[in-house]
Amino acid sequence: MYSNFIEVQISTSVDSGELLAMLHDGESLGSWEKDGTLHIFWPEDQWNDGTLEDLKKILARMGVTVRDEDLTIRAVPDQDWNATWAASLEPIHLGRRVRIRQSWHAPDPAFKGIELVIDPKRAFGTGYHATTQLVVEWLDEHIRGGERILDVGTGSGILAMTAIRFGAASALGIDNDPVAIECAREYAELNGFGPELDLRVASFDGLEAGKFDVIVANLDIRTLPRLCESLRRLMSDHAFACLSGLQEQDYEEISAVLNRQGFEISARCRREDWLALSIGN
Repeated sequence: MYSNFIEVQISTSVDSGELLAMLHDGESLGSWEKDGTLHIFWPEDQWNDGTLEDLKKILARMGVTVRDEDLTIRAVPDQDWNATWAASLEPIHLGRRVRIRQSWHAPDPAFKGIELVIDPKRAFGTGYHATTQLVVEWLDEHIRGGERILDVGTGSGILAMTAIRFGAASALGIDNDPVAIECAREYAELNGFGPELDLRVASFDGLEAGKFDVIVANLDIRTLPRLCESLRRLMSDHAFACLSGLQEQDYEEISAVLNRQGFEISARCRREDWLALSIGN
């Protein structure tokens, strides 16, 4: 048992699940965001200057620059962190028809839409991040029924699962992180998905050409340009795609890569500092 813990409070509203998935040390106990403040906890003997620098670098990759005045670090006594973390999380609605809840929350009998049960683990995509919300809303608008979906960087599998619930015939979710795929498969089983949902550790480079009617990708700016160069090969005739995970300062770079591949951006949606781009064949 630990006698004390370190609580770090940061004035930012980044997705706590995404942050936990990106932390390298594996020793953080939990994280949640409330009212514009992110709370993260470590065992006291696992906290050091290197841990703080790692945290700052990861936040920078997520588009957040941490100033000293935005940061509070304090020692706190032992308590039941799982219970504390669980109590901080509430179900969330994505768009018009999707409700994400944790397993410790009961279903809402008044909600008539699509419900998925997703407990926060070390995989991105718990529904709280703006990019996830943007892509779910895009899927709700664009899925007509019977489509073959490719979800690149699937994380928890939330986009692939949502697409199938909207009426897609099948979905392939790929990720280069085995832990993410393990989590996604657990979520798929928990939510009653079968062979229509294929989750694999894989790269888009080796996928079969011309197979997918809809491609969604919620990726970082380092990976998105390379995917853009492969999109036309992966897309079926009359296919379309939604790309997210980029911010306003990334738009010109991605737009230029897409233009070189012969694509036009048909729609551009923004939430907070994040963008989602819609393109078609």
